[in-house]
Amino acid sequence: MSAVRSIADHLFAPLRVQSTDIADLFGVWNHSSQLRRQRRVVLKSRTRLMAALFALLVPLWILPDLLLLDTDHWLPLAGLRVASAVVFMGLAWSRDPGCGRLEALLRVGLLLAVPTVFHLLAAPLLADLDTGGPRGVLLQVYELLPFVVVAGLAVFPLTVLETLLYALPIFMAYLYGVHINGEFRFAENVGTLWLLLLVTGAAMVSSLSQLQYMIALVRRASADTLTGALNRAAGEETLELLFGMAVARGEPLALMFIDLDRFKSINDNWGHEAGDTVLRAMAGQVRTALRRGDVLVRWGGEEFLVLLANSDVHGARLVVERLRAAGFGERPDGAPLTASIGLAERLIDRVSDWPELIEIADQRMYAAKLGGRDRAILPGETIVR
Repeated sequence: MSAVRSIADHLFAPLRVQSTDIADLFGVWNHSSQLRRQRRVVLKSRTRLMAALFALLVPLWILPDLLLLDTDHWLPLAGLRVASAVVFMGLAWSRDPGCGRLEALLRVGLLLAVPTVFHLLAAPLLADLDTGGPRGVLLQVYELLPFVVVAGLAVFPLTVLETLLYALPIFMAYLYGVHINGEFRFAENVGTLWLLLLVTGAAMVSSLSQLQYMIALVRRASADTLTGALNRAAGEETLELLFGMAVARGEPLALMFIDLDRFKSINDNWGHEAGDTVLRAMAGQVRTALRRGDVLVRWGGEEFLVLLANSDVHGARLVVERLRAAGFGERPDGAPLTASIGLAERLIDRVSDWPELIEIADQRMYAAKLGGRDRAILPGETIVR
């Protein structure tokens, strides 16, 4: 396994990405809510910018068509150009403050689909034209349209899968154009396909570079530098998102409030550097015991939250028991580090918003402190120790 990771690190070295980050570049399933939100904003703004540019430039090409083509050819092409410009204007000047991730991706797809459809509809109109002289140059420009569309992918921070999904229809449009012309010249067409593939690869590298840079910035802004957990601001944003999703879907949402017992004595007796070491080790220990979708947040000092999406009290109790069985690490003198835990769950506690969920879990954590520490209190005042 280490050999595979080493190979992956060398393959992705130009992007300065390690094998542990490759999944983030291939698909969106591991993207954090902060990254999704930031990428959505960028996709939306760049789609509008490109659409505005195309809305202005596409109609201008009617003039070369008018000068070099007869009425039977330039007039239908002009109609297609005007229709394309209208769609581009709709993308550029739309007002959608609530645009979601899927809608942002669909807008990118529509931006790329317009010139692709134009190419498909224009190919039959131009198939019977003489390829000599200035008209031949004009036809060659039309044949370059798939390359322009593929190159446009480089503008957006896309994953590998998204880039391939967007590029596939463009390749199919090119092959359709070759079919309409009625003659497949192996050397010429295969060479053109290879060049189109190279342009797609270059666009993908550009997209992945942007995405990797965005991932690094978001992680730097949202992670607690000491423990690697989400910081408080990012934790609040994530909890707000998870709470809204749970309400919309009618699903449970559990929250653990963890406070390390007698942590102040570690700083007082061994210094803050020893305290930092204990916190780092504790966060790593907790992460190993959590499930894939659980979220660890450093709430402040020695206080942590664990967000358990789609977990009822029974499921959350299993996580609590697993955490306590694994332990929270050791104090500098070798004694086990313990924690007081309060657990709240959206449905059984009938909370109306996420701050109330935190407040209830916080109250139960303090009850665990008062009850003797090194224990967890669950809804119904159930004690786990």
